[in-house]
Amino acid sequence: MVGEAARAALLGLFLGAATGIPLGVVNVSVVEAARRTGRRHATMIGLGGALADAIHAGLAFAGLAPLVAAQPVVMRALAIASAVIVIGYAIAVWARRDAPPREPARGRGFATGLALTLPNPAPLVAWIAVATALLPGASIPVGIVGAIGVGLGSAAWFALLAAIAARARPSPMMGRWLPQVVAVALAGIAAVAIVRVW
Repeated sequence: MVGEAARAALLGLFLGAATGIPLGVVNVSVVEAARRTGRRHATMIGLGGALADAIHAGLAFAGLAPLVAAQPVVMRALAIASAVIVIGYAIAVWARRDAPPREPARGRGFATGLALTLPNPAPLVAWIAVATALLPGASIPVGIVGAIGVGLGSAAWFALLAAIAARARPSPMMGRWLPQVVAVALAGIAAVAIVRVW
C-alpha cells in the first residue's frame, strides 16, 4: 500500500509537470499575466489551474470521471461553459491590451486559473486515459495521493513558467502584440474544445 502510494505520488508529480507543458489555456494566461502584471498574479493563475488538474486527475483515478464522460449532455454543457469562460477571458485580455498594468485583487488570479480549467471536459477525458493506462484499479487513497502529486507537479511547472515569463527581457513589440496573440489563441482553444465534444 505504502509503495503503491509512493509510486502514485511520483507518477503524479511527473505527469502534473509534463501535462502542463503543451500549449493550453493556463500556459497562455500565465505568460500574458506575467508580462502584464508580474510573477505573483501569474503564479496564482497557475496554482488555480493546478488545483483543477488535481481535481480532474482525482476524479479519473477514483473511477468517477468515466461516469461523467459517459453523459453526452453533461460533456456538451461543460464544453460550452468552458468555452464561454475562456472566450470571456480572451475578450478581457483584448480589451485591456492598451491599459496600464495594474495588480489585480488578491485571489483573483487563483479563481481565474481554476475557472479556465475546471469546467473543461478535455483534460478530464485525458486523465481518464492516463488513469486507465497507468493506475488501473487504484484504490481511492492511492488515487488521492496520485492526484495530489499531479497538483504539485502542475503547480511547479506553472510557477516556473511564471518566473521565466516575468524575468524575460521586455520588448516593445512583445508588449504590443502579446495580448492580441493570447486573445486569439484562447479563442481558438475554446473553439477546438467545443468541436471535440460536439
